[in-house]
Parts: sequence; C-alpha cells; structure tokens
Amino acid sequence: MPYRIAKLKEKLCENQLDSYLVSRPPNLRYYTGSMGGSHLLIASDIDPLLLVSSLDSYVVKDQAQGCLVEILSQTNQVSQIADYLREASCINVGFDDLSHRFLHRLKERLPEITFIQNHEIIWSQRVVKDASEKNLVKEAGRLADLAMNALQEKLTLGVTEYLLAAEASYAMTKEGAESHAFDFIIGSGPRSAYPHSSVTNRKIKRGDLIVVDIGATYKGYRSDITRTFIAGRPNPKQMEIYETVLRANEAAYSEMKSGASCKYVDNVAREIIEKSGYGAEFIHSLGHGIGLEIHEPPTVSQRSMEKLEVGNIVSDEPGIYLHGYGGVRIEDTILVTAKDPIKLTRHPRKLDEVVI
Repeated sequence: MPYRIAKLKEKLCENQLDSYLVSRPPNLRYYTGSMGGSHLLIASDIDPLLLVSSLDSYVVKDQAQGCLVEILSQTNQVSQIADYLREASCINVGFDDLSHRFLHRLKERLPEITFIQNHEIIWSQRVVKDASEKNLVKEAGRLADLAMNALQEKLTLGVTEYLLAAEASYAMTKEGAESHAFDFIIGSGPRSAYPHSSVTNRKIKRGDLIVVDIGATYKGYRSDITRTFIAGRPNPKQMEIYETVLRANEAAYSEMKSGASCKYVDNVAREIIEKSGYGAEFIHSLGHGIGLEIHEPPTVSQRSMEKLEVGNIVSDEPGIYLHGYGGVRIEDTILVTAKDPIKLTRHPRKLDEVVI
C-alpha cells in the first residue's frame, strides 16, 4: 500500500495541495490495506498518519501499511488533525468527505488553511486497478459464479426467491466471500421487470422470467453478475427479448477496449435494443465501474464523457423491462486490457443454458 500513498503525494503538487485528508472507508482501505481507521492524513514531507478509534486499534496496527497509527482522541479529534496540518505547514488541504459540522470546526481551528473537496485526485488512482486489485476482483467473480451455480441448481417450480438468495449466499460465503457485494436482487414473474426488485417470498411459477443479480466481496473487492432464467419452455416473446439482450451484451463486450468512449460502448448495446423495438424499455445505463465499491467510475452511459483505459473494471448489463410482463438483464464483470476485454464472471448465459 505505501506505493499508493506515494503516488497520492505526487498528485498533491499537481493539484496545488499541500496535504490530503482521507476519511471515506473504501479510500482508507485502498491506501492503508486496513479495514479500520477514521482519518488518514497525508502530506508531502512528513509521515502519513492514520487516526483510529481505540476499538479498532489492534486490527489497524496489524493491517495498516505505510503510515503511523495513532489512537483517535474522543474529545480533541480536531486538535489532532490541526497539529498534523500545522506541522506540515499546510495552506491548501484536500479532502474526500467530511461532515459539515466537522469541517466547520476544522476551519475555525485553522483559519489560515483553505480546505478543498477533491474526489478526482483519488478516483484518478482508483479507477485503474493494479495487479493485486485485478486478482481480488477475479476471485470475487469466481465466488459469484459459484453462487450462481448453486442458485441455479435449486431453481425449480415452487421454490421461493428467499430460498434462492440463501443458497447463493451460503455457496459464496463457505468458499471465502466476506459478504455480498450488495443486496441481492431476485425478481421472478412480473417482478423481473423491476430493475431493483430486492428479494421476496414469491414462489417460482411456470413461465416466469427470473432476474438474478448477485455479487461477492473478497478482501474488500466486489463482483457483479446478472443472469435471467426462464421457468419452462420459453415463448416467442421471451426468446426475442432474451436474445436481443444477449446480443446487446456481447456487442458491447467486444467494444470494451482501451480508448473506447464509454458513451460509444453504451450506444452499441442501446442501438441493438432500439432496433428490436425495445429502446424505451432499456431504462438504465449499460455499466459502471467495480472495485472496492459496487458503483465506481467510470460510468458507461449516454451521459459519460470518459474513455475506457487499461485496468478499468466495469459491468456490462443491458436490459429490457416490460411492466406487468417481466424483464431480462444479462450482466458480467469485465476487465479492460491492452488487448481484448476479459470476463471475470463466466456463468453460462446462452438461452438453452438458462431454461429450467
């Protein structure tokens, strides 16, 4: 982790900052490797300092790399931070997220310092995954595949969405997942038309479309996969919708290369769905970045001004949602490389492979 802090220090000068105050938990884990900690203070000429509550002091001291660790004062947190910033002779201090009240107290204590919220300085690092991060997301993808396999094995008529979620959760956890990457989505029948349908006690019925959106967390890093299953022989409309979404997914995947604009990649999938007559039913963006958080930059959407670059990890998830009828979404976690993109989730998704 020290090399990540060193890189942030290099970026301070580029952004006219003397110091940076990291407070968001995913950012703290990114820079220190620790699951604990409250504030990480980084300045060019003095050692980084991680402030931690006494409850987390042991785990942080065991895990944190590249920084000093100090117990967070319960009464004078602002004083601790102020002392550090004065020692660093700071004038401009960047930060990611601070409460309005806490920031106000800092400004009162340090009127000579200008505090500047700057998320981009961190995202410019985090958006490109290094080798260790790629391996962690790859493992999270493997665990999500195992969970989807286990869920599909239990997917029969009469089973509840709750039971399917439990099977997926157990399968990934027993193999090493820390947790779900997000709250699972299992929407069956008409509920499959809800992009964020959560999980209920509804029982699977013949003829259902079943959208399953799950992900695993492994050592802080996440994966995201969606498969749509069909209970029984699909009818012509179900086949049309499914094959349209699958073609959109595959076409977008083939374009997820370094230098491609995110808007262009989104449009590749969107045009296929529009030409099939379902453009109005593709109601979300094609994808999002994945890493320590399930939604990160870059955003693969019509509004995005970003371009894909080597080391990005993004989702590829076109969908069609017909209210009152059902929906289809197919999603994988994709690594952008110097050559062809790589799928980090691999559960089967051809039409004959998702019919139960």
